[in-house]
Amino acid sequence: MVEAEIDDSGEIVLRRITSVVDTGIAVNPDTVKAQIEGGLIFGLTAALYGEITIDKGRVQQSNFHDYRMMRINETPKIEVVVVKSGEAPGGIGEAGVNAGPPALRNAILAATGVALRRLPIDRKLLAAGRKA
Repeated sequence: MVEAEIDDSGEIVLRRITSVVDTGIAVNPDTVKAQIEGGLIFGLTAALYGEITIDKGRVQQSNFHDYRMMRINETPKIEVVVVKSGEAPGGIGEAGVNAGPPALRNAILAATGVALRRLPIDRKLLAAGRKA
């Protein structure tokens, strides 16, 4: 679950993230939590800022100076709950990467009524939707 605020210009502020995961028997729950936290940040960064532009057949973003990443001061409190399970241990992989963007989309829908259909998030679309 992602809690977010969206202002009239379409800017998004993440307030809180909660994730519940079942990876079978968690051999090291702290590692599971860290994996989910990192994946959520990576996935939400892609949803918020992950635009790749191409000019004359070449990608314009060459490194992190022109490909925006979420900064630590923009990262909200993240709570990860690891479900106690008797199933065989399994990999947690990149579950957080895949969970964050749809949860953010749903938070935006709840806050603005704008149903986004693609990523990265178009803030102009959000601003226009709020004014409509």
